[in-house]
Amino acid sequence: MKKVILTSSLLGAVVMGLAVGAPVATASAKPALSATAVTYHAAKKAATFAGKASPKVKKVVLQYGKTKKVTATVKARKFKVTKAFSGYRDFKLYGVNQKGQRVTKFYTYGPSRYATKAPTMVQIDRSGVPDTLLVTLNVPKASVITIDQRDHRLVKQYCSSTPALFHLNGITAKKYQVTATAKQADRKTSPVLKLPVVKRGLIMVARY
Repeated sequence: MKKVILTSSLLGAVVMGLAVGAPVATASAKPALSATAVTYHAAKKAATFAGKASPKVKKVVLQYGKTKKVTATVKARKFKVTKAFSGYRDFKLYGVNQKGQRVTKFYTYGPSRYATKAPTMVQIDRSGVPDTLLVTLNVPKASVITIDQRDHRLVKQYCSSTPALFHLNGITAKKYQVTATAKQADRKTSPVLKLPVVKRGLIMVARY
């Protein structure tokens, strides 16, 4: 039987041949959408999604809930698509190729991306002056807070995230309805916060 002996030089050549001469398979990057910014337009009641797309992405498709889809063409690897909507549901965004086939994953954008965070109750005080209500809320930074009490409306602006105090008069009925909303620039008004009814002489403190 013949023996084959590999010298160190020959063995090195074989290893180099495997490392250099053999083709190496590389995984190509999957098409994607990136750097997506979301802006809300109050006058149009619409949200605009703008960002960058991979070369294979020719169009982007935007859908809100189960409503009709909106399509926009990608130009110079950039896209911008706008859709009018109502409510606080999720948007879905994805890219397609020239044939309309989806080539990216679905990108989901919830209300936190386009709407202002709702204020939260800290305390409601009805123990002081008769027919008055002291409402303390946690509010979003740089927001305008609106308190609605039947035919009365109180609006205040806050620059920083801080507990906000509202002094409401004319609370004479046992049952009343007071709501609060917050609004930041380029964002949709928050969902409505309905404040609980507090009996005369009591203070209600929220526990989270």
